[in-house]
Amino acid sequence: MSCFPRMSKSPSLNRTLDWNVQAILTLGGLDGRLIDKKYFHCIDWLEDAMRILDRKAFEDLITTLWNSWNNRNNFFFRGKEEEARIVWERVRTINHDFCIHNIVNKPIILVTPIVQKWEKLPNGFVKINVDATVLNNKTGFGVIIRDCDGFVIGGGGGGFKDDFMTTEWAELYAFEEGINLAHSFNVENAIFETNCTNIVNRIKKRKEDHVTIIGHRTKEIHKSMELFTKVEVKWINRSCNKVADLICKLALSNCNMFFWHGLSKGYHDIVIRDSI
Repeated sequence: MSCFPRMSKSPSLNRTLDWNVQAILTLGGLDGRLIDKKYFHCIDWLEDAMRILDRKAFEDLITTLWNSWNNRNNFFFRGKEEEARIVWERVRTINHDFCIHNIVNKPIILVTPIVQKWEKLPNGFVKINVDATVLNNKTGFGVIIRDCDGFVIGGGGGGFKDDFMTTEWAELYAFEEGINLAHSFNVENAIFETNCTNIVNRIKKRKEDHVTIIGHRTKEIHKSMELFTKVEVKWINRSCNKVADLICKLALSNCNMFFWHGLSKGYHDIVIRDSI
């Protein structure tokens, strides 16, 4: 997988460049799961990186990608390419300089911490939060449905193995399960929330796709959504989707689980903290 577009028609040239990028990432100590796994879209790779890496490591990754991108541009437009170790040494120096700068200097604009969580919705609406996790060839999805006061109407999750399921397919599957579960509770006015940008763009028809299988599946989902009286799809920050995220992670080990008004204490406490 390469985050960089293939600009040459020569397979051997592209292969050399891809190996150089991989070497730079390996020297940087990037988690092997992010290097070995295959992805169809760069955004899926970055979303997985945000799930696996902490904030500092992700910042270092962005710096590494930026320097790798500059190295590739120098090769194409100037005929000069640096070795992977030289690029990585530059990345390490930049990261170190930034770290020292942040410790010594106060930010120009002071950051005001904002606590992001589940938000109350308009009266008469029901909110359905969905999420999915792909880890070690296992996929887990989670759905939780709450009314305008934050009370849980229902929810569920499932886990299964699928060697070929990408993150985008998993998120789309979770979204579809959320629709089906909402219909089973006869929900009329629905607000669906997910932290997957790709899915929100697809559902909102920003990605017109009538050829691929996932495009056809999205079209079928649109038909199911027409059964709601009012429906809206929103992107949210991951911190606002904590309960659905927890459910899909637990589903990886518990296979299938569905609940209605009776929540276990662990779930109940998390839902309460998330809603208040």
